[in-house]
Amino acid sequence: MTARTAADASARTAHENEVTAMSDTTPVLRLSGISKTFGMNKAVDSVSFEILPGEVIGLIGENGAGKSTLLKMLSGNYRPDAGTIEVNGAPQTFRGPADALRSGIGVVHQEQSLFTNLTVAENIEINTPAGRGGVSRLGLYNWRRLNRDAARALELIGSKLDPNTRVSDLTFVDRQMVEIARAIRVSASSHTPPLVILDEPTAILERTETEILEREISKLRDIGSVIFVSHRLDEVLRICDRVLVMSNGRLIADRRSRETNEDELFRLMVGREVHAAQRARSSVAPGTTPVIAVSELARTGEFADVSFDVYPGRVLAVLGTSGSGRESLVRTIFGAEAATSGTVAIGGDASARPSIQRSVRSGIGYLPAERKTEGMVGEMPADENLTLTHPGRAAVGPFELPRRRRAIAAEWFETLDIRPRTPERQLGEFSGGNQQKVVLAKWLNSDELRALLLDHPLRGLDPGAAETVNEQVRAVCDAGTAIVLIPDTIEEALEIADDIIVMRDGRVSGRYDLGHDDPTTLDLLERML
Repeated sequence: MTARTAADASARTAHENEVTAMSDTTPVLRLSGISKTFGMNKAVDSVSFEILPGEVIGLIGENGAGKSTLLKMLSGNYRPDAGTIEVNGAPQTFRGPADALRSGIGVVHQEQSLFTNLTVAENIEINTPAGRGGVSRLGLYNWRRLNRDAARALELIGSKLDPNTRVSDLTFVDRQMVEIARAIRVSASSHTPPLVILDEPTAILERTETEILEREISKLRDIGSVIFVSHRLDEVLRICDRVLVMSNGRLIADRRSRETNEDELFRLMVGREVHAAQRARSSVAPGTTPVIAVSELARTGEFADVSFDVYPGRVLAVLGTSGSGRESLVRTIFGAEAATSGTVAIGGDASARPSIQRSVRSGIGYLPAERKTEGMVGEMPADENLTLTHPGRAAVGPFELPRRRRAIAAEWFETLDIRPRTPERQLGEFSGGNQQKVVLAKWLNSDELRALLLDHPLRGLDPGAAETVNEQVRAVCDAGTAIVLIPDTIEEALEIADDIIVMRDGRVSGRYDLGHDDPTTLDLLERML
């Protein structure tokens, strides 16, 4: 146990003792028998729990377990079919998000909802009732007071952001601070202790950014309570006092963090033991042609002089921090961004410049980090999304056969355990993790797949879904597909990769063949930072 982990555990234990001593305090939130049904699917089934003042509660479950639906009822986007919601002892019926905000419930979504063309102060104050405290009268802002009130909200969570800064100029973690401050500000205007719901706040953060956010969550204890939704079980145990586990719409467990561990939480969520397995690394036979050969590739302002080869049946992981250029590098290889110089040879052919059309024709697939905007069509049924890239598999000549398309989708839904088993539903109605599986299946649904470019493929996936995706990646790799992987963590790279390159400030700072080299996490971090 590290010194930081031990200190966090000690602080959490002390806080839990304080919470226990306040057991007669009115709960900030009490749910009793909350249920919600969509057609034949009972998304949330009679969920009941309480949150005390100053508690940080972890909410975990597989993708599709009902977490998102529950959060939408708490935020006023859905109305429960049954059950009651009490906030600070008072029954509540939310007719919309504004009602939830007025009661002191603020949600910070993974896909942020800030207005990037406005300032920090304007975003924080935008949901404050007009005229409250003189902030806005007759459509005119009192700018001095607006900035002052926003600064107070930021100060409450320990942030030193300038209220006059335009949101478009902020880092992702700073934008999250603004979202939290906005939730705090609305609660302050209604004189209620806030309940802040953080929905996958660390999913796309780097290690240092995650540590910053964890410190802010700790400060929130002093002014309110927190529901922390995450698939990273180590973070949940480190940050939270208690952990609530959902499965198939029901609350199946309520555990104190100090009395459980990652293995038990995984078993509760998924219904099986962890099956972590490291790939058997392959060697490259002499004379083998690389599937992808990158030579002195550059894109102005992003990266320069990058060269490497990716061979059949091998995984190349690209490590780096935010701003290292690795995401832009992979997009350039696929053809989604234009190279300034250098070449990308596919199967030994470097005659054509990288383009999306060339990559798809050559059997190269790309799983983007931004699946909602670049990897799927949310308004289109899941089965049509799945056959979008390679429609010929569901067609005879120029004519698509809906029956064949549905059969292909049903097979992939079973293989990747995509839930619910309703491929005719719009893909936007599925949980994020199940959307990711469909986007992956879109590329796997090819008889000519030669390489996969995976940009954060496990982002937003619960541990069980991540295990399923990793197993599928291993399977296609064992069948001869080359993989270029941008992992979420160093540990993910060490588990699955054959080769690792490290990038820093747009250039390659380290190379490792894991069949011969044995780099430590510290070795890789030193090359990254």
